[in-house]
Amino acid sequence: MSKKDSENILGGPTAILLFVGVALSAILFYYMFKFADEENLFMVLVTTLMISIIAIAVARGLVYLYKHK
Repeated sequence: MSKKDSENILGGPTAILLFVGVALSAILFYYMFKFADEENLFMVLVTTLMISIIAIAVARGLVYLYKHK
């Protein structure tokens, strides 16, 4: 990937997608540690799964945006 490609991909939709992904992950990490303090293993595992799903969705979104730009 050249410098020109990386400059083009970091436009509006990509930045929004990354911002939303980071914001949701940060919120879920906060709740994951909150549930860990409460010793609620099930909810820790659920929030970990949700963080993983968000990471996969963001990665797929980035690939989609890169291929269709």
